[in-house]
Formats: sequence, C-alpha cells, structure tokens
Amino acid sequence: MRAAADRKQKPVWALWANPIFRRYCKSRLRPKGLGVMLMMTLIVTGFAFALARAIALHELDPIDAARIPVIPILVIQGIILFFLGTGQVAGGMTAEGDEGVIDYQRLAPMSPLAKTFGYLFGLPIREYVLFLATLPFTIWSFWEGQIPLFVAGQLYGGVLSSVILYHLTGLVAGTVLKNRRWAFLVSMGAIFFLYTVVPQIAKFGLVYFKYLTLYPIFEESLPYLVPQDAGAVVETAQRLLPPARFFNLNLPQAVFTLLSQGVFSLAAVVMVWRRWKLSESHLLGKVWSVALFAWIQILLLGNALPLIAGGDLFPSRNLGGMFNRFVDPIWEPEAMEAVLMAGVYGVVTLTLLLILLVVITPEYDTQVRGWRRVHKLGQKRLPFFGDSSSSFWWAGVMILLGTIGWFVFTKNIIESHWFFGEVKVFSAVAFALSLVTAGFGWQAILEWKGRRAGTLVFILLGVVPILIGVVMAVSNEALRVPAIWIGSISPLAGPVLAAINEVSIADFPRDVERAAPPAFWFWQCLLLFGAVRLIAASRQQKKALREVSVQ
Repeated sequence: MRAAADRKQKPVWALWANPIFRRYCKSRLRPKGLGVMLMMTLIVTGFAFALARAIALHELDPIDAARIPVIPILVIQGIILFFLGTGQVAGGMTAEGDEGVIDYQRLAPMSPLAKTFGYLFGLPIREYVLFLATLPFTIWSFWEGQIPLFVAGQLYGGVLSSVILYHLTGLVAGTVLKNRRWAFLVSMGAIFFLYTVVPQIAKFGLVYFKYLTLYPIFEESLPYLVPQDAGAVVETAQRLLPPARFFNLNLPQAVFTLLSQGVFSLAAVVMVWRRWKLSESHLLGKVWSVALFAWIQILLLGNALPLIAGGDLFPSRNLGGMFNRFVDPIWEPEAMEAVLMAGVYGVVTLTLLLILLVVITPEYDTQVRGWRRVHKLGQKRLPFFGDSSSSFWWAGVMILLGTIGWFVFTKNIIESHWFFGEVKVFSAVAFALSLVTAGFGWQAILEWKGRRAGTLVFILLGVVPILIGVVMAVSNEALRVPAIWIGSISPLAGPVLAAINEVSIADFPRDVERAAPPAFWFWQCLLLFGAVRLIAASRQQKKALREVSVQ
C-alpha cells in the first residue's frame, strides 16, 4: 500500500518513475535495435562534420572552419527529432490503440498528464538517444568556433520547444486517427506545412505563424553560426529588420517563439488529456476553443500592426528581402497587395473558424448520449459548456471576434500613411456576412448531418467552384466575369471578394470591378438563406432528439 501511495505522489514529470516511459526505454533501447541506428547516425554525422570542416580549412582559419559543421549537424538533428521522432509518436500511439493497450492504460492508476508525458517522451526515446549521440560534434564546433553560450542556449532551447510541439502534434494525430499510416502522414504533413507554406503566409501580413517554427531563432543565431566576417555582415543586415513585436513590446525572437509554441503545446496537452479522461470527448472544450481563437487573433494583430508604419508587413518588402532596404530606398507598397493582405487575413480567420467548429460541434451520437444523461439526472437541458450541447452560440462569438480582428487589421493598413484610404464601418457588415454564411452554415451541417456530410459539402460547394473559376479565368480573359460568378459560389471566396469590394484603393480590371460586387452580394444572400434553412433543420432535429433519447 505504501509503494502504491508513493507512486501516486510522484509528480507527472518524474519520468524515471513513469511505467509507460520505462516500458519504452526497455523496448526501444535494446542493444540489438539501437545499435544499428546509433552506428548509422554516428557515421553520417561524423562524415558531415569531418567533410564540412575539411573543406572549410582550405579557405578559413580554424575558428571559422569550426563553425561550418554546425548547420549540417543541425539539419541531421532536425531529421532525427522532427521527422523520425514525430512519426514514431504518431504511429506508435495508433499501434497502441489497435492492440488495445490504450484501453488497458485507461484503467491504470495514473493521472492523465502522467500518461501523456509517458507516451510523449517514451515513444521517441530512441530518437532522443540518437540526438544526444550527435551532440559531441555540436559541442566541439561551438567550443572551437567560439560561439557564445547564450546562442547555444537559445538555439537548442528553440529546438527542444519545437520538438515538443511537433511530438504533441503526432500524439494528437495518433490519438484521433485510427489508421497508423494516416496518423504518420498527418503529422509529417503538419511539419511540412509549417516549414514550407507557413513562411510564405507570414510574408502576407500574418507574421505570427512563423514563430511556430525554428526559423526566427535560427535567423537570430545565424551571425554566430557562420564565419566571423560573414556573421558581421548578417548581423548588420539584421539590425535593419524589425524585432519580434507584440504591440509596443520589443521581445527577443527566442522569447516570443518559446511563448508562441508553448501556447500551442499547452493546447495539444489539453487535447490528449481530455481524451484520456473520456475517449468520446471533443479534443477541446468550447471555452478552450473560443479562447484559442481569440488568442490567435490578438497575436496576429499584435505582431502585424507595429510593422505597418515601417512597411515591413507588406509582401513586396518581404519577398524582395534585403534588396529593397539597401538598393531601393524609395520603395512603397502597392495598393493591390494591401487588398490581397486583407483578403488573406479573412481567409485564414475563416479557416480557423471552420477547424474549431469541427472540434466543438457535437454529432448525432454525442447529442443522443447527452440527452440520455440529462434525462437520467432529471435535468431539463443540456449543459451549456458540455460537449453534447450546441456550438451555435460559440460559433457566433468566434464570428464576432474574427470580424473585429479582420476589420481592425484592414483599417490599420488602408488608413496608414502609405495609402491614406478609408475603411467605413459598413465594411464590417460585408466581413461579418462572409463569416456568418460560412460559419453558421458549416456549424449547422456538422450538427445536423455529421462530419462526413460536411466534408462532401465542403468539397462540392467550397473547393470545386473555386477550381472551376480559376481554370476559366486563366484559360481566357473573356471568361473572367463568368469565372468570378462561379467562384463566388464558394463560401471560401467570400473573404477575398469582401476585401475587393470594400477596400477601394486598388485599380482592378474594369470587368472585375463591375462583376465582383453583384456576384458577392448575390451569392452571399443565397448562402445566408441556405444557412438559415440549415439552422432550422438542425433545431428540428434537436427537438426530435429529446423524444428519441428517452426511449
């Protein structure tokens, strides 16, 4: 009894006493399995280290030559931890579910957090050992290259933070998805998306998303990872770049990156924790989802607004890189890119809204279970914060927050000293309408017919019209007007058309200016009518559920 009590009193981070962690240490660190991988890792890392240093010694002094292997080794470490480790977490968690181990672990006398940490650090334990095996090469390079200790701390602090976030992504994917291959592909796709698409999105005004990667810390540390002369040039160029700003706060890149990744890591921990407590629960509760949506909106605005005055927010400045800062001192942003940025902000806001509605909207079975529990407990209505209750009002809150954020973003750009334009309050109506028709319609479909029907509608109504419109517009200029009318059918095109209609500082082709407003308002009115009908059908189903749940 005392031993059991002592185990319960162990903190959740005491991995040495965690049975799940110890189990994977024994299974994945066996010499037979670990030895081959360890030998291959040492051979590849040693070869990269020796080759990079040997080539550098022909041209550079010993100090600069010692710095050259740091980046190749960092790439190898990233492959081990980011890709192999995340894939192992996602696939291993799915395998546990297939074998029934997860159901057994639910009965174990451990807290949900202890189980989460056990799988989080136990499943990729071999990858952590392989990473540690590469550190002597890094330490030697840092020592001989005279790289400051604080650079090593912030660089590998960012690596650790990113690894935890990506492994948690794999853990969530492995918990939710039943197919091991799909869990692996989703987790790998998330990392690929973060390091390819997200940096491009950041160039269109959504600066915050780049802090979910290692890029900001790597760029801040880069002057110390290259030869000293090149490092001095890079450091001089970086002084012209704006710091990581959150409204009026100037924060180091490392601090803001760790803060940003920490919030998403916390959200992922909450997702897994909820599934450990109840396997049928939603990944996030309604309060958590709305809070996360609001937090992202605040961070997007906090990062973007301080960069407007200096022009560092605009795509032409970012895509041109340092060229526009040194060679083109009279650079000015174009009106077209401001309109495009407003549209992109609306599309990203709508995408976040749709994703979170998938998380918090109860399907038919969840509603039935909720009503049966209500009747069993003698209550009159579903709990407002419960998973089985409707997400309608929560969707309304997120739509309101998204409209405010979108309007503030657009107003600050258009009314800045670059354009001296005007964004009227009525523009918020168009912004809200594009979010209302898509958000409430999506919520009603999910609640009425479920996610499969929602996926079918999303493809046929959301994706196909845009694809047809793009093909028509590219194939022939004479088809641009029909292409706009067909593409406007999609609710996903609503934010872009709303920005084009309400932000009148850019000169579009005459046929586009004439076709966009009527197409937008016509289809948005039809979509609003459809959303109202779907909401009514969803409410009728809720009334029927009360009677079905009693039987």
